[in-house]
Amino acid sequence: MELYKQTTDYTCAACSLMMALNHFNPEFKLNRENEFIVWRETVNLPTRAPSIYGMACFAKKLGVDVKVVLEEREYDYPDYGFKGYTKKEIDDAKYMSRIYAKELFSLSISLEERELKLEEVVSLINQGKIIILRVNAGSLRDTRSTSKYLPFFKRKGSELITVLDPVK
Repeated sequence: MELYKQTTDYTCAACSLMMALNHFNPEFKLNRENEFIVWRETVNLPTRAPSIYGMACFAKKLGVDVKVVLEEREYDYPDYGFKGYTKKEIDDAKYMSRIYAKELFSLSISLEERELKLEEVVSLINQGKIIILRVNAGSLRDTRSTSKYLPFFKRKGSELITVLDPVK
């Protein structure tokens, strides 16, 4: 997978998805136009944050087989109080998430609501899967705590797990 650095402060998830899409289909270019298209098609309005359901739907529409595993189906915007969003805006984002969820089911995308254990993540990566995980990226960047979607995978011939961070 090739690293692509985001061009805005709001497109980390979109860029993470773009890198995975480009891996499966090199015709899907890593460029600013696609960054904004992916962001537009996956954003959980009125926030600028992504929808995991929207990301899965976008990938499926481009022919990538995806599966969503999450601990809770209901939308949860981490640290929303610190981002300046109101409760109403977060409630609207929850509504938007439900719209994406309906689309997810209409596209027959597999969804499992359960805990994902580290051993399973490692096993899937060892099988050659690319996994986009929501993690505390602050610990990876040595900055404040921040929840971001980042791709995890193994390069051919390597024993190491690679994480690509698109933050500029």
